[in-house]
Amino acid sequence: MTCARFDDLCALQSVSHGPARVLLGDSREILEEIEDNSISAVITSPPYPNEKDYTRTTRLESVILGFMSSKEDLRAIKRNLVRSNTRGVYKDDIDDQWTLGFQRVHDLADEIERRRIELGKTSGFGRTYNRVVRLYLGGMARHLASLRRVLKPGARLAYVVGDQASYLRVMIRTGEIMSDIAASLGFQVESRDLFRTRIATATKEWPREEVVVLRWPGEGTSDRTGFRALRTQVSGRTLPARCRPVHGGRYHCPVLVHSRPRRGSRAGRKALQTRRA
Repeated sequence: MTCARFDDLCALQSVSHGPARVLLGDSREILEEIEDNSISAVITSPPYPNEKDYTRTTRLESVILGFMSSKEDLRAIKRNLVRSNTRGVYKDDIDDQWTLGFQRVHDLADEIERRRIELGKTSGFGRTYNRVVRLYLGGMARHLASLRRVLKPGARLAYVVGDQASYLRVMIRTGEIMSDIAASLGFQVESRDLFRTRIATATKEWPREEVVVLRWPGEGTSDRTGFRALRTQVSGRTLPARCRPVHGGRYHCPVLVHSRPRRGSRAGRKALQTRRA
C-alpha cells in the first residue's frame, strides 16, 4: 500500500485495536448469535428511501470481494435488505405491517399514491412507490424493535439518514419519522443533528441529512411501550399492544404463545378469555 495515496488507512496501522467479530445477517432480525444486553453502541447509515438500487451500484465490488457469483446470490442478498427502492420489493413482504399504528406513514404513502394518479402514471414501478415507503419505514421499525434484546441499558445509537423526494417529489422527512417510530418503541430521542443540507431543484425545498441519536433506557421499557403503535384494527379486531407481526400476515402475542396453563386452572380460564377477546 502506498501511504501517499491512502493517508487515512495508513494512519490506522499505528492504532491498537481490540477483538472484532463480523456477522452476516438481516439487520431487521437481529441474529441469535448476539448475546442479550451485550451492545453498547450502534453507528450506521441505512439506505435512504429512494430509487437507488444498492445491489446494482455495488455489484462489481460484491463480485470482486466474493459476496456473489451468480444471479441466485444476488437475489439472496436483495431479500435481506431493507426495502428502500421498488426494485427490491416482493409480493410476500410484510414489513409494512409494522407501520399500522403510524398515521403519518400512511398519510405520506397516500399522498404519493394521489400524486401518481394525478400525473397519470399507470405503469412501471411508480405503482409501488406508496408501498415501498411503508415497507421501508416498517423495516426500520422492525430493526429497532429487534435491537432492544441485545442493547445494554444506556446504549446509544446513531443513524445517518436523509430526507428524500424521489417519489413524485413528495418529501419524506426520514429523520423526523424515524424518531417518532423509535420513541414509540421505547427509545429516547436525544437529538437530530444536522449533517448537511442541500436544495432540491425540483421542489425548491431543503432536504436534510442528519444524525438521529437515540438512547435505550433498559429493560422494562419495551413491555410498556414497545408495540403500542401496533394497537389497531386488523380484520375487524383490535390487537393487544403486545402483539407483533410475523411471517404470513399473522401476529405473535407472547402471552398466548409462551403460556400453556392447564385447561381448568384460573390461568387457563384467563388465557381463554384473552383469546376470545
